[in-house]
Amino acid sequence: MGRRRQNRDHDELRLLHERVDRLERLNAKLSESEEELQILFELAPDAYYLNDLKGTFVDGNRAAEQITGYKRDELIGASFLKLKLLTAKDLLRASSLLARNALGHATGPDEFTLTRKDGTPVPVEIRTHPVRIGDRRLVLGIARDISKRKQAEAALQETEDRFRDLIEHAHDLIQSVDPEGRFQYVNKAWLDTLGYKRSEVTQLTLLDVVHPDSHDYCMQTFRSVLEGKTLDHVEAQFVSKAGETIVVEGNVSCRFRDGKPIATRGIFRDTTERKRHEEELARMARHDSLTGVFNRYALEELLSREVARSKRSGYPIGFLMIDINRFKEINDRFGHAMGDKVLQGVADVLQHSVRASDMVVRYGGDEFLVVLPETNGETEAVKNRILAEIRKRNETNPLLEFPVTLAIGTAHWNPGNDGTIDQVLEEADRKMYENKRTSQAPDA
Repeated sequence: MGRRRQNRDHDELRLLHERVDRLERLNAKLSESEEELQILFELAPDAYYLNDLKGTFVDGNRAAEQITGYKRDELIGASFLKLKLLTAKDLLRASSLLARNALGHATGPDEFTLTRKDGTPVPVEIRTHPVRIGDRRLVLGIARDISKRKQAEAALQETEDRFRDLIEHAHDLIQSVDPEGRFQYVNKAWLDTLGYKRSEVTQLTLLDVVHPDSHDYCMQTFRSVLEGKTLDHVEAQFVSKAGETIVVEGNVSCRFRDGKPIATRGIFRDTTERKRHEEELARMARHDSLTGVFNRYALEELLSREVARSKRSGYPIGFLMIDINRFKEINDRFGHAMGDKVLQGVADVLQHSVRASDMVVRYGGDEFLVVLPETNGETEAVKNRILAEIRKRNETNPLLEFPVTLAIGTAHWNPGNDGTIDQVLEEADRKMYENKRTSQAPDA
């Protein structure tokens, strides 16, 4: 009986020792956890702080000291109102957030500007979480210094503003169009050139400003760019709000996100005046400056083109070689200014006496050549029409003491003949001089 009791006491003692060991291990773990939490709290890069629901600080870590400039013993027991950490405007927001904490709601992130102890402003981002420690309801706040982020954002904004200003005041026409063809952005030069207000641009599509002659080309270009191609040389015609044609050239590319097209980017230069100037230079190179008709420089190209077309159609080409009778006498008696007027008047008669497809060429000093494509014996009819018009104009010209008359020789080039164009021109020239010799008017 005594031995049984002894064994029971021994078991109870053993269990007691095991329970004590387990509690000691739990206490050790709890102590370690508290130390770990304290280390994490103390060494966290963000400012961690605890305050009650009246805004009075209960605790704070090293980062809280650094971000506010106050020591921990200066923070604990003081409120953010007393320390003047916030401006009057921010105090109202902070009070509103504290009221949400009292209702059990977390807040943030919210941006504030703290005023450090030394008066230095510090931009921060604050998150708050209502917590319960023992029987106390507190608020855990996490404040992050965002000075570097703000500086980076300001630098980025400055860069964006600089580039936007550069783009906005560039002389080139800059546009951005979404994949559906709607305008997302245009710069000032685009607006000024096409005559639209910025408020009107959102209602426009790409085809609204593209000339009908350029529709197919522009849509093909647009599709190619959406597929990922970058086109470095694009020529097109735009139409302004007033209906004027604007000739442009430039480059187009597309911006993608996750492999999908977001917007096309086009940079164009208004080449309308340059094109007009080039066309005028080309016209001047091919036309006689005095009379406005084709010159000898353009004749070779014209003849090459018409011969090729004549061979395809089978129709002959008619030629009229024309000389102004007594032209030297006109210059000698009335001056070269009057001679120039006579040349201009004869050129005008020739142009009004032939078809739009026919060509008038100043062949020499007072000689003209008329080329009649796709003719079949009409050269004599054209010759008679020209002479009749000259006689008519002589009746209304009081400046000359004698009438202006013309010597005209005609010839045909037939694609079935073996003769060359030069031989035909020689024939027309020979007939013209025969006409001068048989004319009643004295030879010039």
